[in-house]
Amino acid sequence: MNERIGAQPDAVSLARDIHVRQGVGATAHVLQGSGLEILRARVEQPALILVDRGIKAVRAERGASVRALPGQAIVIGGNQTVDFTNSVPDGTHYEARWLLFDLALLDDPHYLGRSAQATPASQNSAPVRLLSQVQPHLVNAFENARQALAPQAGIPDSVVRQRLLEVMHWLLEAGVVLHSAPVIPSVSIKVRALIAGRLECAWTAERVAGELALSEATLRRRLAAEGASLTQLLTDARMSAALTLLQATAQPVSDIARAVGYESPSRFAVRFRQRFGFAPTAVRGHERP
Repeated sequence: MNERIGAQPDAVSLARDIHVRQGVGATAHVLQGSGLEILRARVEQPALILVDRGIKAVRAERGASVRALPGQAIVIGGNQTVDFTNSVPDGTHYEARWLLFDLALLDDPHYLGRSAQATPASQNSAPVRLLSQVQPHLVNAFENARQALAPQAGIPDSVVRQRLLEVMHWLLEAGVVLHSAPVIPSVSIKVRALIAGRLECAWTAERVAGELALSEATLRRRLAAEGASLTQLLTDARMSAALTLLQATAQPVSDIARAVGYESPSRFAVRFRQRFGFAPTAVRGHERP
């Protein structure tokens, strides 16, 4: 089996990339120079991951666990926290391509009708699924959707949406229904939604409380009742975004630090190590001499 599904990687395809279309989906091409364990990673949207090199293991909160070899794929349900282990047993690097599906796509009427008949409900609700055999039609649809999400492709959102729905329908042919765990309304969810995409801002308790039309005391009390704090939510959101940028872009670490709200790269590195247990440079081990 080829190390990359469907085609051998070239210089262009090996370049890191991350592209987002609001209300449609996102794609990322992840490269890591060493094996890493990433604990308590938040996955907001359903995802399909094709593993090109190395081994990826995913463990969900509810105990389900899968392990994908090169040429295999993993489907992850949305709105959950999982643990990732990316391994490089051949001593080279880890490589995978991601496709994330906006939750609005799950409500497409035709998809809803087909998915209701596709598989037993117990399988539909599985937090993670392994695709040990990935059919060529699915691979082609996956790559077409990834390319369409790139802004330079010049493809309108309506067409990109259909490309992602095509992937979802090929997954149905494999007996896999994309899903997302129900969102339980909470202040923590509202805070995460508020700060997402604006991580570089100076988020104080006063500012967050004002945006949510709460007093600071009420904000702190409600977060504490949910076992959370503003500092923890903000740090986790910033570090998760930083990890994605380190894996899926070639931006300098100093630029990534600023993008997630840290003027000091050294302070950013300390926070990053506290959160994940390894330094930012460990993600890009293949680039160091």
